[in-house]
Amino acid sequence: HYGNHVRVLSLQRNFGQTAAMQAGIDHAHGDVICSLDGDLQNDPADIPRMVQRLLQENLDLLVGWRRSRQDGRLRSFVSRVANSLIGWITGVPLHDYGCSLKVYRGHVIRQIRLYGEMHRFIPAWVAVATHPSRIAEEEVNHKARETGISKYGFSRIWRVLIDLFAVYFFIRYRARPGHFFGSIGLGMGLLGGL
Repeated sequence: HYGNHVRVLSLQRNFGQTAAMQAGIDHAHGDVICSLDGDLQNDPADIPRMVQRLLQENLDLLVGWRRSRQDGRLRSFVSRVANSLIGWITGVPLHDYGCSLKVYRGHVIRQIRLYGEMHRFIPAWVAVATHPSRIAEEEVNHKARETGISKYGFSRIWRVLIDLFAVYFFIRYRARPGHFFGSIGLGMGLLGGL
């Protein structure tokens, strides 16, 4: 028995990582919230150090950086390319968008609604709710997968690109969607006129 502060959420089926993270955030009551995959590749022993840094440096988000990833070379290469692309497009350059070990200020992460497969873009969404200078990275331990099966595959790359386009749209045009669609309409009208 862990006490009344521990809650176990049991979803009706596997809704995916993003939905599970959102459910956890919705039911958390703390001032500081931590997310961590259940695949045991990240070390929970990193959490106290990350929480301490978040509080000491007055950050709103501290993202784990798996500098010494224990994944295959191809996966690590694709991840590095994706992290660079995501950082360039969102304006929040990080080494490791995919690390699920993150520590958040509760009042900031609760302003964000995660859906689809948007968990990998959490730093970009947080940058909408706070200044990017309040987001930092912390090197964390990473272990080789011992149990379970990775859901990683090349089909995921296309989903990431589509989600990245959606993130770009919402970050750049959320307050003025007419500028985005108006530009497309104007271009098509000029093309049709020619």
